[in-house]
Amino acid sequence: MWSFTLWNFAALAAAIYCIAKAVIDLRTRGYMWGIVGLLSAAVFLLTSIKTHAVKIDLPVAGS
Repeated sequence: MWSFTLWNFAALAAAIYCIAKAVIDLRTRGYMWGIVGLLSAAVFLLTSIKTHAVKIDLPVAGS
């Protein structure tokens, strides 16, 4: 469970860094690097994270 939280935090931190760096690059007219930064942030934020689902079938109450 801790590793799941750690990896989520790391991906979010990396996405925030990419967005901040992209904004800095776009403000200095580095359009190509700004677009690369925004695309990198999108990859981090849109990547699905595997989870482990458990299905439990409960018995139906008899009448």
